[in-house]
Amino acid sequence: MSARGSLVSSPTQCPELVSESKRYIPLLWLGMLSRRDIERNGDGTFEVSRLNAILRTEHSLPFLCKLFANLPIKNAADSLLDRLRKLRCDTIGIDIGDLIESEPPNPGLCDALDAISSRNENYSLSIPARTVAHPVNGDVIHVKPLEITSTKDMLLRVCWLSSGRLEDFEEEELEEIVRGHLRS
Repeated sequence: MSARGSLVSSPTQCPELVSESKRYIPLLWLGMLSRRDIERNGDGTFEVSRLNAILRTEHSLPFLCKLFANLPIKNAADSLLDRLRKLRCDTIGIDIGDLIESEPPNPGLCDALDAISSRNENYSLSIPARTVAHPVNGDVIHVKPLEITSTKDMLLRVCWLSSGRLEDFEEEELEEIVRGHLRS
């Protein structure tokens, strides 16, 4: 997948790239959004209060650290939060539009926010079988039903990752999975 996501300062006034990502949604970006943000704008581009994004991230951090004990979440979060605190803008933009699908094979962003806010490690979700059109050629695709039985698996799926793949990454790559590639 060649999708791309970005986190920018002041999205409406000379935005400065703060962090970027390819192929996945960084875990911390999920915690910056509210369900209201997602319901208000389903195309994957969000303009949110910088201070609220920081507070939401700080609030979800203990749960994410516990859930993903094998990832360097605390260090990655600290570097991203420090960068966000130094910005002087009121809002930040999170653009993950390339990663949004109208009929995703994975859980959606609202599912991720519900799982994070529930603080339940065993958040489960059933996605029924369905038929969708291939996004490129329009062919009919039959998607099998999917049972997700843990919050960790569900969040990884939303981010376009799998727990097995995490073992293939080096430390720096794992930090980018958490916060994206942080720009200086």
